[in-house]
Amino acid sequence: MDVEVLGNRGARFTIIARGVDPSFINAIRRTVMADVAVPAVDKVFIAENSGVLYDEIIAHRIGLIPLKGGEGLVHPSNCECGGKGCPRCEAILTLEVEAPEDAYTVYSGRLKPEGSVFVANNDIPIAVLNKGQRIALEAHARLGSGREHAKWQPVSGAVVKYEPIIEIDTEKCSLSAKCVQACPKKILAIEGNKLKVISVWDCTLCKECVEACPNGAISVSYNPANAMLMLESEGSLSPQELIFAACEVLKDKFESIRIALENAKEAS
Repeated sequence: MDVEVLGNRGARFTIIARGVDPSFINAIRRTVMADVAVPAVDKVFIAENSGVLYDEIIAHRIGLIPLKGGEGLVHPSNCECGGKGCPRCEAILTLEVEAPEDAYTVYSGRLKPEGSVFVANNDIPIAVLNKGQRIALEAHARLGSGREHAKWQPVSGAVVKYEPIIEIDTEKCSLSAKCVQACPKKILAIEGNKLKVISVWDCTLCKECVEACPNGAISVSYNPANAMLMLESEGSLSPQELIFAACEVLKDKFESIRIALENAKEAS
């Protein structure tokens, strides 16, 4: 297997894996989405809320704010407290604010950490208060995974894409440029009296160029042995850290399978 790291393309981190079964790269994608543990607010205790938003709405918004850190925290299911909540499995953030003016926006940066967990983005709106209105609360963050709830999903996008194959029959091609105009991604161009593909990985396999070509000179397919993995992190971990964590989770699962098979073999 050959892996090429394309790095960041805008907000996306991209790698290309060549010569590998598509289920392998898809396993990394699924593990990132479902099994990588990150912190998120799980319980909110509101002492005061004189704004127009209900307590439940504020709690829901805070629960979806991406958090970073959590070093030293254990998953509640593995904690000695049995998941009831203790310093080993929970980190506390507090928010206390009184609006000094009308239409005052309370941002996520007002959540003050009292442990190892802190907000990943300080500019997420929580509520809008008028002058004199107050919010005072305590939020308890725990480790979890996307399999449990979407608020623990560490990515806003995780996509596997097969390598597109665009073949051009130069003998049939009349350079009518209809395919160039039809392509929504603008990856075709006529250069030096030849039709060329500018960026094959940007192809979405829509086959608009195939339908537009009057002579049937273009064919579009894909190679399942080569795949691109694109991740957009929501801020808890970097895309690179997410891939490392997903690989560790998969290694542990494979090890569990190996041990189970060995035990079954010995028992028989």
